Parts: sequence; structure tokens; C-alpha cells
Amino acid sequence: MRVMDWLTGWFKRRKPAVENLSIEIDSIVEKFHLVKEARRMAKLGLPAFHEKKPTRLELDVVEHLNQLRDAAQREYLRRTDEINAKVLHHELSHQSMQLDVLNAEFERQTRKLMDEQGAWLKKLAYNAMTRFKELELFKKKNGLEREANYPSSSGLILRYSVLVFLVVIEGVLNANFFAEGLSSGLIGGFVYAALLAAINVVGCFFLGKYALPWLISKPIAGKVFGVVSLIFTACFMVMVAMSIGHIREQLMAGSASPTKDAWAVMQTQFLGLNDLVSWFLVAMSLGFAIASVFDGLTIDDIYPGYGAVVRRCNSTRDEFESEFEEIREELEDLKQDKLDLINQSFKNLHELIASLRKLVLQKEALQREFADQLTQSEVVLYAVLRKFRMENEIARDDGLRPGYFDSLPSLDPVNMPRMSTDAEQTLISKIEQDIRAYENTVKDQREKVYNLYEQCISRLNHLKYH
Repeated sequence: MRVMDWLTGWFKRRKPAVENLSIEIDSIVEKFHLVKEARRMAKLGLPAFHEKKPTRLELDVVEHLNQLRDAAQREYLRRTDEINAKVLHHELSHQSMQLDVLNAEFERQTRKLMDEQGAWLKKLAYNAMTRFKELELFKKKNGLEREANYPSSSGLILRYSVLVFLVVIEGVLNANFFAEGLSSGLIGGFVYAALLAAINVVGCFFLGKYALPWLISKPIAGKVFGVVSLIFTACFMVMVAMSIGHIREQLMAGSASPTKDAWAVMQTQFLGLNDLVSWFLVAMSLGFAIASVFDGLTIDDIYPGYGAVVRRCNSTRDEFESEFEEIREELEDLKQDKLDLINQSFKNLHELIASLRKLVLQKEALQREFADQLTQSEVVLYAVLRKFRMENEIARDDGLRPGYFDSLPSLDPVNMPRMSTDAEQTLISKIEQDIRAYENTVKDQREKVYNLYEQCISRLNHLKYH
């Protein structure tokens, strides 16, 4: 009766587990058919009244509960390992968020950036300085004080487009003049005209771009070359224009070899054009030639070589400026990431403490749960065997009660390792100390970041302005 009173009181104290216990008891009773077996054995007078050991069925129930206790122990150890792994992860996270570690990492990243990309920037700065000195020397040698005047990339495309436009327009305008003397008509005339226009326009363009600018060069040799180029350009323009006129007249005369015959006539009668249309064709060709020369002269700075020197100088300077800005932006990103990390780490430390305290509660709850499972298994053993023995007593015809019914078999002892929370409490104390350190030194930490950033920028500016 005292045992029954204790069991009833225990159920009252553990109300949340009463239903689970009842289910477990009923499940075991049904699993082993205890009621049916108890009655069947009672009809046979079993177990005998002088029996001193539990039946095989009762021992099977004991073995079943021992297996459940072993499974509970394994689950307890597994969940304990999971909690300890989380604690270890929190400890590593705490180490990575310490001020010394964060500062060292920031310094390492900035040093790596300056060592790797700074060396390349230094080389670009040297190239830019060399090109700048080359430009200064060129200007001094040639007496230039003005800035170079040359079209931009889009303007350059426009100038070359003008060149193609001149070839096409001259070819189209001259096509009608040549078509009159060709059996192929307008198409043949355009082919002839476009070919001669290309020779006229392209030749004059390159003379204007590369030869005529030497007229204004400072060296005497350059001026001489420029004068010779001017005479050659004038002769070339007249020669091509007159050739176009003579070829047209030979075509009109029905010559089988108009270019050969035109050359023969030009050697004896250079100005001997008999058709006003041919002279108009010569004048129009000269006009396109002059336009091509002007296009060639203005496609770059008028002073020979000045535009190329300035472009080389600007190219190396732009390359340096681009790399300079890229490094500066990367330093800015590192600085901002570091400042954000300082702010975020303060928040993360509070979150770590909250998480660790939660793990402590989980440990304590897990230990209580496992202890309850062990206790419940003993209660279930008592209830199940009590059920079996009561049913057996009721169903017996001989009214004899086996003597061993007054005792219960024991379950195998289960070792429950003590789950200590000392590591968590120690880590919580360390984190609380770090939080106080953060609160006291956060301003200094930000200043260190700004100072290191300014030092790196000063090194970059030294390359830029020296």
C-alpha cells in the first residue's frame, strides 16, 4: 500500500508525464500480451506458488526496459555532444571577435593591399613621371607653350568618316562624267571614279597628316622636309587632277587603253584638255584634294609629334589615376568593413551571451529529462509487473500466490555522466569582460582604423604628387 500511495503521489507531482507514462504502460502490456498471458498461465497454475524467480515473460519486459534506458542514455550523450559542439563554436566565434584579432586582421589586409597593388602603382607612377618629363623636354626643345590640340576619340571617328565620305561623294559626282565614255554605263563610271577618288583623297589625306605639318617644326631639317612636302603635295594634287581629266577624254575618244593613252598625252600636252567638262572635273578633284589635306592636317595637333607625345603622357597618367582610385576605393571598403565589424561585434557578443545562457538551460533541462526517464522506467516496470501479477492472482483457481510476487526484479544500472556548465559560465564571464572593454575602448578602436587608413592614403598621395 505504501508503494501504491507513493506511485499515486508521484503521478500527482508529475502531471505533465502522467499521460506519457500511461501510454508507455499500456504499450508494454499490449506488446507482451501480459493480461492474456497472465490469465492463461493462471489456468495452468503458473507460476507455481513455490517459484522464486520471475517468469521468462517478466524478464523479457525487464530486458525491454533496459534497452529503452540504453537508448535514452545514447540520446542523452548525443544531445550533450551537440550542445558541447555549439559551445565550442561560440568559443571560436568569441576568439575571432576579440579586439586584438580584429586589429591584426585589418592591418594584415591593408598591408597586403599596399604591398601587392602599391608596387604596381609605384611602377605606374614612375612611367607617368617619365612620360611627363618627356613631354616637358619636347615642349622646351620645340618652343611649345600651348596645350596640344587634337580631336577626341569620337572626333577622330568623325574625321575618318569625313575621309570616307569624300571618297564616296567624289566617286558619285564623277561617275556621270566617266559613264559617258564607257560601255558599262553608270556602274562602270562609278568604279573608275571611285578608284581615282580614293587615290586622290587618301593620298592627300596622308600627305596632310604626316608630311605638311613639318613646315612649322622648329628644327631646320624638319622645315626643309616640310617645304619639300608642300611642293610634292601641290604637284601630287595637280598631277592626279589632270590625270583624271585626261583619262576622261581618252574614255570619250573610245580608247582601248585610256590610262596608257592619257599618260602619253600628258607627257607632251599636260594642259591639253579639249573639253570644258574635263576642266570642271579637274577643278572638282582639286577641291576634294584640298579638303582631304585639311582633314589630314586637323586630325592631330598641327605640330608634328606633339599630339602623340601628349597622348602617351595622358595615357600613362590615366592608367595611374585609375589604379590609384581603385586602391583608394579598396582601402575605403576595408576601413568601412572594419568599422562595421567593430559595431557588429559589440552586438554579436551580446548575442553570444544570450545563446550560451540558452545552452546552459538546455543542458540542465536535458539532465533533468534523462533523470526523469530513468525514474519513469522504474515506475513503468513496477506498474507493468503489478498488472501482470494482479491479473494472474485474480484468474487463479487454486488461490495460491507465488512467493516472488512480493519482490521486483531490478533494472540494469545506467551511468548518467554529470553535465557541467562550468565552461559555459567561464566563457560568459570572458565575454562580459570583452563587452566592458568594447564599451571603454570603442572610440580608440575607431581612431586606430582612421589613422591607419590615413597613413595608407598618405603613401598613395606621395606617389601621386611626386
